[in-house]
Amino acid sequence: MPKFARLLADERPAEVALRDPYRTMTWAQVDEALNRVSNGLRALDLGPDKRIAVFAENAAETALAHLGGLLGGASTVPVNFHLTTDETAYILQDSKTRVLFVGPETLERGVVAAASSGVPTVIAWRCAPAQGVIEWEAWLAGNAADDPPTDVRPLPNLLYTSGTTGRPKGTDLPPTMFAGGVTIAEHLDELKKNGFARFGAHLVVGPMYHTGPLSGMRLLVAGKASVTLARFDAEATLAAINDYRTESTVMVPTHFVRLLALPDEVKARYDVSSMKMVAHTGATCPIDVKRP
Repeated sequence: MPKFARLLADERPAEVALRDPYRTMTWAQVDEALNRVSNGLRALDLGPDKRIAVFAENAAETALAHLGGLLGGASTVPVNFHLTTDETAYILQDSKTRVLFVGPETLERGVVAAASSGVPTVIAWRCAPAQGVIEWEAWLAGNAADDPPTDVRPLPNLLYTSGTTGRPKGTDLPPTMFAGGVTIAEHLDELKKNGFARFGAHLVVGPMYHTGPLSGMRLLVAGKASVTLARFDAEATLAAINDYRTESTVMVPTHFVRLLALPDEVKARYDVSSMKMVAHTGATCPIDVKRP
């Protein structure tokens, strides 16, 4: 793994680097997990396009699959976890995905979609054993923990839009959002220049199949701890800010509206003074929502 996580592990051994509703991970644990994901993917046949797909709700594993895939030289495909089996199968086939990561909420749909689209490898976390599925923890344990090479070319995400013909269209993450670089080492240096890197812990509230939350998760590379909610919940968002003193996040206007709609007594329970930067994406946001 590039040395950022290992250095942070030495400097702040007790600090939680990655937190979701199910687990917490220190910088040392993040470092090892990313190494194992990267090396495990490099050992598989990812095809000429080097595509892997992540079809899961927000979780630490979702972040590790995406970031570990990037570090392993793969192009990751974020798949909307609301999609049906047939919709998912279309994306897997169209993207030429070779490895599919799933969580407990998407296991059944993912297994069927992978089988029908010719995806040879399905890896699942927090799931009961299933035929033809590799268990995440066992897969990690079988992969090398050594640092993967950083001289490989970084590949952008392949994102699927609604399109205009009834079928989603795949498009690479645009250059304005992709940090670039000729090698992974250069790419990581560019990621550290993200504007959010000026702040402390980052809160991920939107689903990682959207570019904003996905980009926010990558702030781990800049040494910024990540607090991830499985799904957006207005009061849970305030509680996370209060409990973990997060300093930045990316939301959409609907999130603002739902936060503002909470009863005053609920909003008063939480100290959100740690927040320094809240960016919004998606639809335009009315001024009276931004500045109530």
